[in-house]
Amino acid sequence: MMGVRGTKKGEGSGEWGMGKGKQFPCPHSPLPSPLSLLALFVLFALFASALSQDRPTLPPLTGRETPPASLKAGSSGDRSFRLSLPSMPDAGSRAAPKSGPVQMTPEQIRSEAKKLWAEAEDLRATGAVESLRAAMSKYEDALRLLRSAGKAAEPGEIAHTLNQLAAIADSLGDRRQAINYYKQAIPLWRAGNDRQSEASTLTRLGRVHNSLGDKQEAQRLFEQARLIVQTSSLMRTVGDDNRGASATFNLGQMYEEQGQPQQAIEQYQKALAMWRAAKDRQGEASALNSLGGLAARAGQFDQAVALFQQSLPLWRSAGDKRGEAVTLSNLAYAAVMLGERQRALDFHLQSLPVWREINDNRNVATTLHDVGNIYAGLGMTQQALKFYEEALPLRRMTGDKRGEAATISGMAGLYVDSGDLRRAVDAFSQALELRRLIGDRRGEATALGNLGFVHQALGELNPALDFYQRSLTICRDIGDKTRLAGTLASAGEIQLALGDKANARESLEQSVTLWRELKDRRREKNALAQLAAVYSALGEREKAVESYTLSLSNWRMPRPPDAVSKR
Repeated sequence: MMGVRGTKKGEGSGEWGMGKGKQFPCPHSPLPSPLSLLALFVLFALFASALSQDRPTLPPLTGRETPPASLKAGSSGDRSFRLSLPSMPDAGSRAAPKSGPVQMTPEQIRSEAKKLWAEAEDLRATGAVESLRAAMSKYEDALRLLRSAGKAAEPGEIAHTLNQLAAIADSLGDRRQAINYYKQAIPLWRAGNDRQSEASTLTRLGRVHNSLGDKQEAQRLFEQARLIVQTSSLMRTVGDDNRGASATFNLGQMYEEQGQPQQAIEQYQKALAMWRAAKDRQGEASALNSLGGLAARAGQFDQAVALFQQSLPLWRSAGDKRGEAVTLSNLAYAAVMLGERQRALDFHLQSLPVWREINDNRNVATTLHDVGNIYAGLGMTQQALKFYEEALPLRRMTGDKRGEAATISGMAGLYVDSGDLRRAVDAFSQALELRRLIGDRRGEATALGNLGFVHQALGELNPALDFYQRSLTICRDIGDKTRLAGTLASAGEIQLALGDKANARESLEQSVTLWRELKDRRREKNALAQLAAVYSALGEREKAVESYTLSLSNWRMPRPPDAVSKR
């Protein structure tokens, strides 16, 4: 299903499948000493470059960033985070960074760099590993160009390019290279007096260290980033309430990014109060939406709905279409999680024309997919298929490979439900190739399991077992215990049918152990019943009876219709 949105509606991930800061003492003296005045002056001098934006800016959800301000064509109010550059006129002959120096003016260099950025993003959008490497090459060319300008180059332009190289390297699994690029970018953001981007890069660098198991270094970088934002917040509160609210909001986002939701809530609530006092409707809506997102992620869906509903009329009164569409989508998500499918459908169908009005085809496709998911859940196969089929070409047009795979999988599930198993095999095979193309190991395991299920339903047990075993390998690699347990049970069932009783026993015993560890009693009992059949086939009657008895334990026996309570 789709996830809760910040200021960007994300991909619907519906996949068919089975199975707090330090306080410093302040002495109460009548007059500050000269030394304390000097210290205060130094503090203000160090951080005089606080953020200039009046509206909070969020880090890109996809690892991409907004270009430096010097390269923006203007503010569009678009709060999506995918790099979007205007088409550039032909500046003449293309630079050839690899073939020797080319005499170009700083403006020509900047224009050429923007072209390379746009080409890199077009490649990056496909999601393919080869395209990511080609995008990296484009960014490397842009980096060489910008560095060739010497002092004429803007530090933020170079830093932005380095951040993109780092994000791609991280996507390709080269985390050491990502660290190297981020470390090069940080002093450039500082030199360009862009403290917010410096803090954001520190946070991203911390995430990479965290993924490598270096928790201590990650926390050091997170604390450094928070200090920058906190100090910027201090500067903004002097004579500018609105900017102070933005800085407070940004601090909340940083806490949220760093996995500290309670501290994030505290900052969002402070920003909310400040924006309300300033009568800033968009700011107020931003804070409410972020608070709603945190509530939803914590499973507090009623509270999330109340917060989203407060933000919706604020977006509308401010004329912010994107904020309106995002909040409608968030309300739909919360309704789904509350089991209110019809209400979710209503919210999605309200958001759809708004996404179309702002020409956001990616989110049009996502919403169409999410509507298809709801119809599928309601058993309305033809309606579901209609929306999936409308979403699919938009997924392809926007280069959303992950979304394309999800939509094809949804269609395949409908084919299974309608008994068109051969068509389901074709669709799941397409989804499998897309998952492999983008390096989505979890999605690959799901697609393999789905193919195993369909081949099993077709009576093609050997191909089914092969797909299950390939899925098992990935599940073990990524530590997906739930899918591992279910796939082991499916494999055991086929192994028994093929006469491989020893491997069937091993598979089902592992499945029972995992379901027990996961505290999923229903699935544990199902696996125990299958295991009992294996023990029986092996002639181990005592174990068969024991497993069968355990599979029936805690089942409530129905009372006879004429039973009378004796109490």
